[in-house]
Amino acid sequence: MTTKQDNNPYSIQSAKLHWDDAGAPHATDYGDIYFSQESGIEESRHVFLSHNQLAERWQALNRESTGRFTIIETGFGTGLNFLLAWQLWQQTAPQHWQLHYISVEKHPLKAEDLRRAHTSWPELTSLAAILQYNYPPLLLGQHRRLLNSAQVCLDLLFGDALHCFPALLDAPNSAIPVNASRSPRADAWFLDGFSPASNPDMWHNTLFACIGALSKPNTTFATFTSAGFVKRGLRAQGFTVEKVQGYGRKRDMLRGTLNKEIDIDAPAPEAVAVPWHLPGPQRQPKQIIVIGAGLAGCSTANALAQRGYQVTVIERTVPASGASGNPQGILYTKLSPDPGELNQFNLASFLYALSHYKDLLNRELISGELCGVLQLAKSPREIKQFHKLKALLNDQPWLQFLSENALEEKSAISVSGNAFYYPDAGWLSPPSVCQAMLAHPNITLLNNTTALRLEHIKDQWHVLDEQQICIQQADTIVIANSNDAKRFAQTAYLPLKAIRGQLSYLAESSLRQSPHCVICHEGYFAPAVGQQFCIGASFDLKNMHCDITEAEHDWNIKQLNDLAPTLLKPDTKAIGGRAALRCASADYMPVVGAVPRIKDFTENYQALGKDARSKIPIPAANHPNLYINVAHGSRGLTSTPLCAELLASYIGNDIRPLPRPLCEALSPARFVIRKLIRNQAL
Repeated sequence: MTTKQDNNPYSIQSAKLHWDDAGAPHATDYGDIYFSQESGIEESRHVFLSHNQLAERWQALNRESTGRFTIIETGFGTGLNFLLAWQLWQQTAPQHWQLHYISVEKHPLKAEDLRRAHTSWPELTSLAAILQYNYPPLLLGQHRRLLNSAQVCLDLLFGDALHCFPALLDAPNSAIPVNASRSPRADAWFLDGFSPASNPDMWHNTLFACIGALSKPNTTFATFTSAGFVKRGLRAQGFTVEKVQGYGRKRDMLRGTLNKEIDIDAPAPEAVAVPWHLPGPQRQPKQIIVIGAGLAGCSTANALAQRGYQVTVIERTVPASGASGNPQGILYTKLSPDPGELNQFNLASFLYALSHYKDLLNRELISGELCGVLQLAKSPREIKQFHKLKALLNDQPWLQFLSENALEEKSAISVSGNAFYYPDAGWLSPPSVCQAMLAHPNITLLNNTTALRLEHIKDQWHVLDEQQICIQQADTIVIANSNDAKRFAQTAYLPLKAIRGQLSYLAESSLRQSPHCVICHEGYFAPAVGQQFCIGASFDLKNMHCDITEAEHDWNIKQLNDLAPTLLKPDTKAIGGRAALRCASADYMPVVGAVPRIKDFTENYQALGKDARSKIPIPAANHPNLYINVAHGSRGLTSTPLCAELLASYIGNDIRPLPRPLCEALSPARFVIRKLIRNQAL
């Protein structure tokens, strides 16, 4: 992910500041100023906006189409450059285009320091307030935020630039040329950050190599510095470099353009042997079919529709009819004190989901309540993890560590022990989320339509029903139909497993107390809706039916009695319930990405069985324009928004919302690669 500090996989050192008499922040460790109180805005506009010719380029964009313009910045700092670019984008860019702004920051400002810095720019107050509201917590990693109804996509990479930028690259090694696939690239670079004299560690050959790899012909750059080694480093990547007049007392600055396509070896510590997770060279889709209208399918359809694609959603019954149809779903996560791909994904998807749903709730597009979630730690293992995580994350605003009396104060229920408390989480109505995601003019829904077979004929995918009749065709397919993905020949190999879960409904009058927040224990218990409580859910790997059973009602009620023995009135019985099958993978990570052709993978990458680090210069062999998004288990509310963004970034050829190692950990090809490495039969 990024480098650790003090053996803490979450830790990042915030900026150490002192404020001068004029109210401008200075970086104590770098001996440099973030902006001039007298001319900060004018200098940023001169250096970064004008010398990347942004106003002219944005006014020239095709106003009859949709698209995305990508800026990558070295050094987010106070966010001044971002706010000014956003302001200019609103003034000059076509309405249906999206600004994608990617910025790295090794020492991010604390939220209170960010707010204080923004008071210096009254003309940016409204945009600054949106940024402050969406500013991510100070945690290592990549944080995506969609602003102004997704008009602006902001990716903040908190960590060392020399680790963050290589993790954006698709294939950072000599085995695969950079131009071997439609690698997503920047349109412009803001080479900011403290001066090379103050911050020599960042201005490194690795940085220049990444700039080259993440650029394309006609990508521009601008930087306040005119240092000779910066000039030489950029020229070595194929940029023409021009020294021009700086701002104010700054005599010179640099600007330039990449005029040719080059193949480079971007040095990256975590370089991979084969970019097997990538879709590979594909035609841009004109029509997309998403199969399945649960949380995964609806979220994916919406992410694609927002990018301007025409999407048809095929659903065998009606939206949210499976596990996504539960009346209440819990937005929360489970974390580990040990770093790992599952833990990194859980945290990234949870933090993204909090921002995603908060916006939808504020606009009254979905139903639910972010009333907080209390997750109890009862077993010895859970208690041990509780104390380890408390030592690592005790200063985070999105997570609190509560014990004994504090649990009852927070929940209004008499419970004891230790618990994680997520103050910004809560419960949501999954059907309302599905409905909101489908409510886009670019989405067409086909209900009561069963897709059983996929055939690829002359660059088109044909979707066949039970009579083997073609019901729809498109150049791109996304499989998002949970356990039914096993029905298709192309994805039958996936190690998916169905897990039955049953909810029980209790009359509001059957409880002596009502919780103020969601309580997660062996099951979960949420505040009442419509004069009834929803409790559950059971976990059954053996039974694959969806009938309601009294035995599982009894199990759910017993778990609630074990949680709070005096809570239920005597002889409480369930007044109803709902059962559905969740879908999980063998490693409990979602399955998101391009669908591999098993035979070709086996032939192309068989050398991995002898040496897992083999460099094999063969692009991934995938079914053309066929993707999948399934296996979200019991936390689909949490994981599907970010996975939808990831899948849409593959299809749209955008820079991903997750670093490459996590993209690999989610890829459906991971199961094939693992078996090849272990010399196991496929």
